[in-house]
Amino acid sequence: MPKHKKHKKAHLMRRNAATALARPLPRAVAVRMRPPTAREVAADQEARELETARKAVEEDTRGWRTIKALGGAAATTVAGAYLARQDVLPPKIMTGAISALGAALALGAPNRTVRSIGLGAMAAAGGQLGFMLIDDELIRREEKKKDDRPQVAAGPRPSTPPAPGKKPSNASDIPADALARAYERARMRMALASDAPN
Repeated sequence: MPKHKKHKKAHLMRRNAATALARPLPRAVAVRMRPPTAREVAADQEARELETARKAVEEDTRGWRTIKALGGAAATTVAGAYLARQDVLPPKIMTGAISALGAALALGAPNRTVRSIGLGAMAAAGGQLGFMLIDDELIRREEKKKDDRPQVAAGPRPSTPPAPGKKPSNASDIPADALARAYERARMRMALASDAPN
């Protein structure tokens, strides 16, 4: 009998099928770590202490920053008062320039101390500039009110009789015999009260 050749049908991989991995994944190998030596522990501890000390030197506490800002504000106040006495520039321009200088220092200085001082200078000069502008505005409003008021001619005012139905301005004055009349009324009331039968 003749031998029949078996033809194997080729199975094409389906479109959504996952591809087979060429190699299996390696297993995780546990590596024994040796404990650190005393020298390594000491060096690590020293490095941590140096890092902590460096951070403490770099960072200011809130109290120190506040003290530096107050120092900047005090220095700005003294310098502004001195420059105002000298009449070098108009006070508003000078105060605005000092405030701008303080803002530049607060934003752009590389040193934290200078930034804190600049912040204080900006605050003091900005506050003083605000007071000047508000004061000028109030003075301007007062002058405008004075200009809007009608001018009254100087001299004695002519006396006008009070309008009917209105109290005269001297209505609060007590007549001379008012006390005697009040005494008489009270005496008569007491007499009537004592004469009435119970």
